[in-house]
Amino acid sequence: MGTRSVRRVAATIGRRQSADMRIDGWHGELGGPLWWARVVGFAVLIGLLLGLIGPFGSYMNGSPLVLALHWIAMTTVGAVLFGSAGPWLVTVGIRHGFPALYALGGAIVILAVPLAVVSALEARWLWPSQTRVLSPADWYVQTLGIAVCVVILWLVVERGRGTRRNVGRIVAPDIVSAASTSTMGPLLCLQMEDHYVRLHRACGSTLELMPLQEAIARHGRDGLQVHRGWWVALAAVAASERDGRNWRLRLTNGLVVPVARNRVLEARAKGVIGGELVGP
Repeated sequence: MGTRSVRRVAATIGRRQSADMRIDGWHGELGGPLWWARVVGFAVLIGLLLGLIGPFGSYMNGSPLVLALHWIAMTTVGAVLFGSAGPWLVTVGIRHGFPALYALGGAIVILAVPLAVVSALEARWLWPSQTRVLSPADWYVQTLGIAVCVVILWLVVERGRGTRRNVGRIVAPDIVSAASTSTMGPLLCLQMEDHYVRLHRACGSTLELMPLQEAIARHGRDGLQVHRGWWVALAAVAASERDGRNWRLRLTNGLVVPVARNRVLEARAKGVIGGELVGP
């Protein structure tokens, strides 16, 4: 499969990925065109490097050009496979209570299976006499080892890229906040979702990978935390609703936010709710 075809397939998969997999942060938007361009470009470079090294004795298989093309094809196929299914598997693992590192490890172990099958079929077609001695377990272990190393290197590279982006945010946080406000409107509230925080704005919402308190410190202005998992901007509160001893806030975008009982006094002091509490 040519590089252009792979890029078209990757772009199609990216457009079809769930919005829940699109996470704002140092690693960019998962499934976006620029993200896929980095993934495929990185895969081609790693494939070329592996072609030059010839791991697992593959350097003895003959033509260096064929060997390089083999590794570039395998790393590109792996990039499309891991880039399309990997984020989804990690998200599923996290939602089931697994730490992110364990979820990532599980995704690599699972996705190494189809990649090993593709690699075995392709290599046996190219070098039947050299590869017939390898068992399915051999193919899987070799594929898993390469996959683990490539994913770790990818994360290191992306982390370095994210660090450079975060430096810009630290130096000029007001510029970043102004850019978000100009595109999606002012921040209405912050909602904790597992390991992420959803930023609700007038024209939509985004996810960021960080604790709620860090999100409040970075984005929260003129508001208060009304619940363990919620922060609201005072200007976003359209009305307050009462159900027995429980209070809820209705925001200007129609979102309903619960108010914890231990936050009622603070909310009343800020003027977002009123009236007297009903006794037990």
